Amino acid sequence: MPDLEPPLPFGTPDLDPSVKWANERVTCYVRGCRQQLRPPTRTFAGDVCPTHGIRCHGAKTHTPTYSYRDVRRNVIIDPELLATRVVGHPFKFESHRLGLENSEDALTWNVFRSLQRANLLKHVGELVTGIRTDAEPDLYLWGLKLTDDAVAPWDLLVAARERFESNLPVDRPLTEPDIALHLPGRYLVLIEAKFTSPNPSYAAGPRKDARSLTKDELLRIYHDPGLAILDRPRAVEAYRVHYQLWRNTVFAEWMAKLDDRRTQAFHANLTRTGEEIVSCAEFRSLLNPDATDRFVHIAWEDLHRLTSRGLHDPVAARLDRYLRTKTTRLRPAFRVG
Repeated sequence: MPDLEPPLPFGTPDLDPSVKWANERVTCYVRGCRQQLRPPTRTFAGDVCPTHGIRCHGAKTHTPTYSYRDVRRNVIIDPELLATRVVGHPFKFESHRLGLENSEDALTWNVFRSLQRANLLKHVGELVTGIRTDAEPDLYLWGLKLTDDAVAPWDLLVAARERFESNLPVDRPLTEPDIALHLPGRYLVLIEAKFTSPNPSYAAGPRKDARSLTKDELLRIYHDPGLAILDRPRAVEAYRVHYQLWRNTVFAEWMAKLDDRRTQAFHANLTRTGEEIVSCAEFRSLLNPDATDRFVHIAWEDLHRLTSRGLHDPVAARLDRYLRTKTTRLRPAFRVG
């Protein structure tokens, strides 16, 4: 009987990292393909390989990568739900980037939606919080509820945005936690995911651009006297503050208090192994001494190890294969065995 499982996104067995150029065209990055393609530019969308459905990005002096014409081809689970209910959703910022090889959001969907389907989210919650439970937490991606496929905005996040971001001094995107795990009355976890980008920061001085805040504005706006995890006076004296980590920690604690007095707030930075060690150490130094366990640094490779708990489940097994072969810039993305 033929295998009807949809193919995984292109991975290490499929891609040729030795890029070949001729006459201002690049050979399709899929091994064995001879199609010559013009790469995208600022004024040209780029040729799509008629066989493999990808655009090959990168000039001769830049690191190569690619993107799918159809976002569904970049995901490993529930592609129609993502393409029809999430892409273009007014609550989701920059959903047009989900087709990129280096898309942090596509990686997030593939990993966390799969862990949810395999009933493994409780192990992610335990990894972050230390709280062991048999109950699966609710999953939110980018503030959209996915537990029942409602894809509805999270009321706690809406309330937090109203509390902290109803009168921002610049026109900028509102806080959008990449991932949230919520077990009402037990824990509320916000996760800031990184794949190929670093944790950005604000140092003292003027705004970086028209959409940024200053460090002083960050610490003034994202502050509430009832919150106890972050040490604001220490942050005022710090050379820089990693603002996504700061905002998400403030949101996590405020939302947890709104949920239930018993709900504990946690924030995690999810990166590849060995990355963002300095930024996470700097940010941890801004926590009050009795709250240092409320911020943790975890790795995508840690989540891959969780798949071993459910390899009997075809969803977990598929996620395992995906993470073993996942690429960034045509080369292996993760240190997994």
